[in-house]
Amino acid sequence: MNRFAISALAVLLSACQTMYDGNEDSPYYLVPVGSTLILHNAVAIPPQRAGVYLQGGQILPLAQVNQYYPHCKFEVRAPREMAQTVTPDEFAIAKSVQEVVHAMRADHIQLARVSVGISIGLGIDGGGPSVQTYATRMDLRSANQPEVFRLTCGQWEYPPFAKHVTIGEMRRALGAVFSLRLAAGG
Repeated sequence: MNRFAISALAVLLSACQTMYDGNEDSPYYLVPVGSTLILHNAVAIPPQRAGVYLQGGQILPLAQVNQYYPHCKFEVRAPREMAQTVTPDEFAIAKSVQEVVHAMRADHIQLARVSVGISIGLGIDGGGPSVQTYATRMDLRSANQPEVFRLTCGQWEYPPFAKHVTIGEMRRALGAVFSLRLAAGG
C-alpha cells in the first residue's frame, strides 16, 4: 500500500472519530454535551457582525487572527445595525461536533466548500495543496440570552497532517475572557 493510500485511510478514519475517551489533550476528544462555557466580562459584538474572534486570550478583528493557529469565534444568531452586548453568563453546550469547515487550494481560493478532509487532484484545478479549517463547533444555550448561538474553535491545516484543536488549545485561545468547564465524565 503506498503512502498516499495510507495517509488517505488515516484521514478517513480520523474523520469518523467523534470522541476520544480520557484525554482532553487529544485532538479527537470532543467537548462533552452538557459542558459549560462561562463568559466573565461583557463582550461587544460590532455593528453588522454576528460574532467576535478570540486568539491568545484577546478579542481580535478577523484580519488580525492568524488562521494557522488555534482561534475561536463566539457568535450570536444575527447581525444588527447597532453593536450587541453579551453580558457575563453561563452557556450550556447543547451540541458539539468536529468538522472540516472549508477548503481552498493554494494556487487559487475556493470559499464556502464543505469537505470530508480529502482533496484528490485530478489535474483539473492546478493541483496545489489544500488548506482546510479543522473546527470544533459547539451550539450554546442560555435562557437569559437566547440570541447567543455558537462557539467554533479551529485552525487551518494541510492534510494529511491536519488535526482538530485540543481543549487545552481552545482554553488558551479563549484566555480569561471565557472558561470552559467540562461536564462530569468529560
